[in-house]
Amino acid sequence: MRAAAGVPLVLGLCASGLVVALGSGHERPAPDADTYAVPAELADYSYVTGTVSSSPPGPAVALFQHGFGVELMDFPQAVVLGAGGDRYRRVDVAEARAGAETQGDPAPMLLSPDGRYVAVGDHDVGGDHPDVAVVDLTTGETTSYDLPQGRSVVPVAFSTDSGSLAMLLSDEPTSPYAGGRISGTVGVLDLGRGRTATMRVEDATAVAFSSTGSMAVEHVGSTGYGITVVDSTGTVEELTPDGVLAGPTAWSPDGSLLAITTVDPAGAPVGSGDPGTPDGLAFVDPSGTATDVPDPLPLPLSPPGRVLAWNGDDEVVMLLSDSSDTATLASVPLDGSEPRTLMRMDDLGSYGVGRFQLAADAGGRLEVVDPAGVDRGPWPWSWRLGGAVLAGLLVWLVAWMAVWVVSRARRRVAT
Repeated sequence: MRAAAGVPLVLGLCASGLVVALGSGHERPAPDADTYAVPAELADYSYVTGTVSSSPPGPAVALFQHGFGVELMDFPQAVVLGAGGDRYRRVDVAEARAGAETQGDPAPMLLSPDGRYVAVGDHDVGGDHPDVAVVDLTTGETTSYDLPQGRSVVPVAFSTDSGSLAMLLSDEPTSPYAGGRISGTVGVLDLGRGRTATMRVEDATAVAFSSTGSMAVEHVGSTGYGITVVDSTGTVEELTPDGVLAGPTAWSPDGSLLAITTVDPAGAPVGSGDPGTPDGLAFVDPSGTATDVPDPLPLPLSPPGRVLAWNGDDEVVMLLSDSSDTATLASVPLDGSEPRTLMRMDDLGSYGVGRFQLAADAGGRLEVVDPAGVDRGPWPWSWRLGGAVLAGLLVWLVAWMAVWVVSRARRRVAT
């Protein structure tokens, strides 16, 4: 019986070890270079997705926020989807840099065009040393770059070669829930040299780099939204489009067209920072070199209605809204033809998907896959340790009760 008394402890330790081993995960081989794929359906929300710092996924095809904190046990996560379409990892740096002003959401974050990096800012740096963090998804390492100014640092655009990063720098803390869009001074960080230059554009709200060296800076004023375009020679052109800049990937691949998100006005006062509800795309030709400017295109856009990538010069990839519970990543022809669904996102009413971004370089070579399984990497240590303790205690208790019952039965037989 003395030997039997030690059985519950041994079984409990074995159960704990099994949970730790299972939680360590099994990582899939990295995809080939320049491979970009999305699954036919985005994987469900999960508590046991590993982190980039502990298990780098390699280049990503997408970055998004999963969960809005509005459901029971819904904790907002920053998640990257690996370029092969089957790896999911949490960007722990973005979650760690979030403050009270984000109401539990990850800090402002931006995926580079090649999918290798995630830039992470901060709505309230809270000190005299503003910086921006750049996470390398291949190594899991984070590099911090000091900035000359900014109590708030919001990354808004990478250059097409991922070598420069544009940010909105504000002297006061900002909040994504204050109403309207965040504005500030544009700072452009040369990631190779670690140097930052600022642009003299008042109340900038968005930036887009072109492949030809041009830069479009959206700004808001008392008369509404405008766009300042600076080309590679320093020539400045002011645009007043009927809408807002369609995100950091607004330029067409050849740099001739600039995509504009048209909006249904919100009814707010002009200059309030609320452009309205996105309802389609329009295009402008700042340089006057385009051979054909597409007609405006009405679309059921999922806010904020950004162009995520270009499939050549005649098709864009965007997020469309089917209903309040479903959205689709779709390839949209600019001639008005029917969009082609690439990936579905369901159950958005429970665990919403927001701030969705795509690696812009995926344009024109984005594949759709049906992965046999999902690679979430090693469980976070808190889950592994907690699960091991719980499983060990449960198995120990059951085994102890079984030994106790058998022991009492034997005593009765003996007497």
